[in-house]
Amino acid sequence: MNHPPRGGLSQDLRSPQARHRPPAHIPCMRILLVDLMSGPGPAGEAPGWADGTDSVLRVTRPSELSWTCVDVQPDAVVIHVDTAGTYDTLVVRSLRGEHIHTPVSVLAEAADGESVARALDSGADDVVPAPVSVVEMRARLRALIRRPAAWEPDELASGPLAVDLLEHRAQAHGREIGLTPVQFRLLVALMRNAGRTLTRDQLRDSVWDPAARLGSNVVDQAVSGLRTRLDEHGVRHHLRTIRGVGYRLEAPRPGSRRENRAA
Repeated sequence: MNHPPRGGLSQDLRSPQARHRPPAHIPCMRILLVDLMSGPGPAGEAPGWADGTDSVLRVTRPSELSWTCVDVQPDAVVIHVDTAGTYDTLVVRSLRGEHIHTPVSVLAEAADGESVARALDSGADDVVPAPVSVVEMRARLRALIRRPAAWEPDELASGPLAVDLLEHRAQAHGREIGLTPVQFRLLVALMRNAGRTLTRDQLRDSVWDPAARLGSNVVDQAVSGLRTRLDEHGVRHHLRTIRGVGYRLEAPRPGSRRENRAA
C-alpha cells in the first residue's frame, strides 16, 4: 500500500555533489537512520559511518518508522542508541510487529553481552559498537542486505475471506468486496491475527498513521463500515466485538461446516 511521505522523514543527508556521484564498484545503499541518542545530534549532517555515495535519510519520529519503510523501501535501518537493548528494542519490536522485515542494525555507544542479546532478541539483525569505521559499517550493512528476505505470503485467507496484498483486493466466497483503503488495512490487520483479540489501540497503530490526529471513535466507525461490507457477503459473524477490549476475527475451525450467516 502506498502512503504519502511522512513529516518525520528528513532530507537526504548527502551533499548535492555526492547525490549525483556515479556509483562506485561497491553498490550504493539507501539507509534509514533513527537517532535515539540522549544528547542533541548534528542536525543535517551525515553520520560519520556513512559513505558519501549512500543515501541516508533521517527518521525524526521513531513512531513513523514502519510507515517510512513502506514509503521509502530502504535497504536497511540503522538505530543509533546510547546503550544497546534499551529504547532500540521498542522500535524494533514495533517494526517487526507490523510485519516489516527490513534489516536493522543497532549502532550502540555502549554494549555488553546481555544488552546485545536483548537487542538481537527484539528482532535486530546486528549490533555494532561505536565508533565504527566507514569500511566496517558498510560491509556489515551489505552483509545484512545479502541475506535472503524473510518470506511473507502475498495472500491471506481465513474461512471464506481472502485478501491479495499485492493487488489490494479482498474477496468473500470468491466474490470481490469493495473496500476503502482504511477498511482494507483493517481487514488485513484482523486476518493476520485471526483468532486473536486486538485492542482498539493495536488496531489504531496498525491501520492509521501514528502522527495523525484521530477521533476517539475512529476505530469503531471503521469496524462498523467493514462489518457492513462483510454483511453484504454473508460473513459478518466472523468479526466479533469483545466488549471492553476490542475486536476479533474468528479463525475457522477445522472441519467446521457451519453455514455462513450474518450475525
